Amino acid sequence: MNAASLPYTVLVLLVELAVGSLAMVTVFDARRQVTTGYVKAGAMFVLPLALLALWTVSTLEARAEIDGYALADGWLRPFTGVLVAFLACSTVYVAAAFGQRRRASMVSGVAGSAVGLLCLALLAGFLGGPAWSSVGLVLSFVASTAVLGGALMAMTWGHWYLTSGRLPKEPMEQMALVVLVALGVQAVLVLAGAVLPARAVPASDGAGIELVANPAFWLRVGVGLLFPIGVTWLAFKSAQIRGMMSATGLLYIALGAVLAGEVLARGLLFTTGNAV
Repeated sequence: MNAASLPYTVLVLLVELAVGSLAMVTVFDARRQVTTGYVKAGAMFVLPLALLALWTVSTLEARAEIDGYALADGWLRPFTGVLVAFLACSTVYVAAAFGQRRRASMVSGVAGSAVGLLCLALLAGFLGGPAWSSVGLVLSFVASTAVLGGALMAMTWGHWYLTSGRLPKEPMEQMALVVLVALGVQAVLVLAGAVLPARAVPASDGAGIELVANPAFWLRVGVGLLFPIGVTWLAFKSAQIRGMMSATGLLYIALGAVLAGEVLARGLLFTTGNAV
């Protein structure tokens, strides 16, 4: 990954983490499976991530390319406007969660999740010109959002469980399953991105290297997909037998692995045009 593409990679990670966390907490709160304190903690994850994402956008200049990778700079302004709307929803969500106004938190959580999905679509439009498919990149962003948000919030529920020991284990199991399914979707999209050619190959240093000959690609597959699939499966099985301390530790490892995998994936996108 080159230095010029680093802010864009950070932006993708921040948006995915923020949207995924908000959607995960909102769904499980709507099902009345989690505690009020957990909802407040989730809200406090989302707001700083949204603020950091908006700050990152504010540092970007309108430009047509970064080190040979073409950008659809006309998408940047609408993306920024929708990101501001997501931040507004997140702010209302925090206020409602801490004010224990459940109806308001539900409405702002659902609205924020929907706005967040639109954010991801616009971000894919902004960054996805060279990729094999703009729709494929949107799906990749959504799958990564489910993986990152699911792993973070499942790990957080594990901590909540350990402070009491009397909470239900089902949220941990179900969040781990969400992560596993999303990782499976990611695996399919990585295969498609590796097989189908990029629409435009960036004029960058990594462009001349075949994807299968690039060590970063195999690290993305091994560290970012296969390893977290195995670790998350073990966390799911541990949660089933109420081994919540083990499950929480395993999800820490899974979260670190999927974060590394996402960084590698976006680095490969900017250097090769392959959306993996």
